[in-house]
Amino acid sequence: MHPEWPLILFTFFLCVAGGTLAVQGLLCVLGKGKKMQIASLAVSLATLAVGGIAVFMHLQHWERIFNGFGHITSGITLEFIGCIVFAVVLVLYFLMMRRSEDGMAPKWCGVLAIVVGLGLPAVTGDSYLMEALPSWDTPLLIAYYVVNAVFMGGLTATVVAGVTGADDAQELALKASLAGGVLQLAVVLVYALVINGSAGLYSAEIQYYFDPTLPDVAMVDRAGIVGSILAGSQAVAFWLGAIAVGIAAPVALTWLALRQKAAGTKLAGYAGAALACCAVGGICWRVILYVVAISVFALY
Repeated sequence: MHPEWPLILFTFFLCVAGGTLAVQGLLCVLGKGKKMQIASLAVSLATLAVGGIAVFMHLQHWERIFNGFGHITSGITLEFIGCIVFAVVLVLYFLMMRRSEDGMAPKWCGVLAIVVGLGLPAVTGDSYLMEALPSWDTPLLIAYYVVNAVFMGGLTATVVAGVTGADDAQELALKASLAGGVLQLAVVLVYALVINGSAGLYSAEIQYYFDPTLPDVAMVDRAGIVGSILAGSQAVAFWLGAIAVGIAAPVALTWLALRQKAAGTKLAGYAGAALACCAVGGICWRVILYVVAISVFALY
């Protein structure tokens, strides 16, 4: 399958938005990050808006999107509901923060922020589960979006903490980033191994050999495509882009910043570089997931 860039950017920015709000919610529950609340909410709102605009670019006739809302359990409906709930929680957090005498949102707002912040990437991942695409039809896809949200959200929150001078939030944001990076490494490696061994899912029982509407197109090399991640055409993008640059480098930068107890501008520099690397890795893995997504024609 060819990469759908509007959807790649949609899931990417939704993970940034959800992760940033979730980490801010965690800080709120622990009574930290007062100085960075406005900035965190602004980043979450901006990235949600960018992701929302990007997904419309996927539709040739975007006005027909409303036809999909007739089915309450359809993926596009769940994503829409998730985005609306996310925006409502953002506004609620802001209003309760402004209403508070000490300028800190109540802890229950923090809990809501965590639930919604991690819930939106999970719902988005669930909307892509479909039997016609075995490479996507796994809980690992949902797990990836959630841990990716924690990783990027933690790094984004660390940048915000460094810029706004929220000294009490910096260590926790770094630790959240580090935890997200380690979890993402585990999920991506397991996911790659699962896809690598999935050629057998395209069994002879479903007779998937070629598209009968394109008789001059050769049969799909199922094993070659799904096996291209670890040692094939996608190996460089996977090992160098998704793993080395996208996970190992930002985890190392995060650990270095935590060990050196970096603060202020220096912390923002470390976290900013790590976030840029993480973004490259996230895009690489999303593109790979499209490339190895062989549809089961009989069920598509």
